Amino acid sequence: MQRLIPARGYAAAPMAAGQHLTVINTFGQQVIDFWAFNRYDLSEYMSMHHTHAALLKIIPAVGDTLVTTRRQPIMTIVEDTTPGIHDTLMPSCDRYRYQQLGCSEYHLNCKDNLEMALDDLGLRREV
Repeated sequence: MQRLIPARGYAAAPMAAGQHLTVINTFGQQVIDFWAFNRYDLSEYMSMHHTHAALLKIIPAVGDTLVTTRRQPIMTIVEDTTPGIHDTLMPSCDRYRYQQLGCSEYHLNCKDNLEMALDDLGLRREV
């Protein structure tokens, strides 16, 4: 299934072990925030802090396995055609970041997009 996600949009889908996900950035420099959760326990999720320690580097590459908060493998990068470097240090944006930047009105953000995506799947968690 293909799905076009507009800028500031979101999508969520359950996946099983062995499935592949392809993310194609069709709009050039657009940032894509990405999460992965243990479908049976949402308190376990992909963690860049734990992945840095497992990989002994901060920039993942093809062949690298990303791990969870419990240091369990959750994803492996099998192909990467992006010309850029994946930022694994900057946290995803949220309403507080936009407030710090001087935005006084509500602005769509990655944290709220995550919560709406989980809602679409009927899932709830504290983020």
